[in-house]
Amino acid sequence: MPSWGRRQFVIGLAVGIANVGGVSQSVGQQTITPKAKELNKAFDAEASQWIERFEHEGRGIYDKRYEILDAMHLKPGVNAADIGAGSGLIARLMAQRVTPDGTVYAVDISKSMIDHIEKTAREIPNLKAVLGSPHSPKLEPNSVDLVSIIDSYHHFEFPQDMLREIRKALRPDGVLLLIDFKRIEGVSKDFILTMVRAGEGTFTDEFQNAGFELIERRDDMFEDNYLLRFRHRHTPEKPAPPAKAGQ
Repeated sequence: MPSWGRRQFVIGLAVGIANVGGVSQSVGQQTITPKAKELNKAFDAEASQWIERFEHEGRGIYDKRYEILDAMHLKPGVNAADIGAGSGLIARLMAQRVTPDGTVYAVDISKSMIDHIEKTAREIPNLKAVLGSPHSPKLEPNSVDLVSIIDSYHHFEFPQDMLREIRKALRPDGVLLLIDFKRIEGVSKDFILTMVRAGEGTFTDEFQNAGFELIERRDDMFEDNYLLRFRHRHTPEKPAPPAKAGQ
């Protein structure tokens, strides 16, 4: 094959791989399904209807909200962040458990959602709404003991950037809690297959590649979701070299 032909083949193969399953990956590592990206825009444009859909009986996260809180092991004085907070449902409940001295940051990239959270948090002084960006949750370094990402990670347009910034914000002994959809071809519901770009194994690898260590896995809480708990992966200290004779 001529050199130009091989070059075109390689370029074509790379483009094909990057778009497998309808997921686009640009040079800036943008990774999201078209459906999830469409919903991201809808969350901002039509916040009121989504608030009702987030907080109703029959939605797994709503029905299991107190079990989710129990899994966080929150205590008074803990600082925590809920990233992809949506209507602020979980963040409001988290704030109740860390009072009086703890603070909860409800982070979202939707200005409409943040406006709603600010309105509902007027009587919750330890709940702070934070407008993040697709690349960063806009949290201060070393500022939180726990980060939760609940039904939101598959909406991250730049997951590598976000995980890098989350790792900076999470204190050395902090915990990261992920809840997302079980995506299994031929098994999962159609809306999951369309909206979620990858399954549990891929997401676990992404967190581990970002410097986190998996310490707990649960798939018994929900029909359609799993729960993963991570912490910082600490590099073991190298033993000191043996002292030379006479020292």
